[in-house]
Amino acid sequence: MVSQVRAKLKHFDLEEIQTADYEGAGFCIRCGEYHDCIEPDARNYRCEACGEMAVHGAQEIALMGLVR
Repeated sequence: MVSQVRAKLKHFDLEEIQTADYEGAGFCIRCGEYHDCIEPDARNYRCEACGEMAVHGAQEIALMGLVR
């Protein structure tokens, strides 16, 4: 079950995560939308693009193992 959920999440390139971290941004782990002004450890913020509570800060995404 956990592997099925992880398969539905977006994965990001290391360069994307490094840039987002430098810029103080994050991504929606459902649709991949970039969001600025996000804390590095942000979790489950609402995505303006898809409406899901799935925006995470860059460092949090890295900790979640969603970096290729």
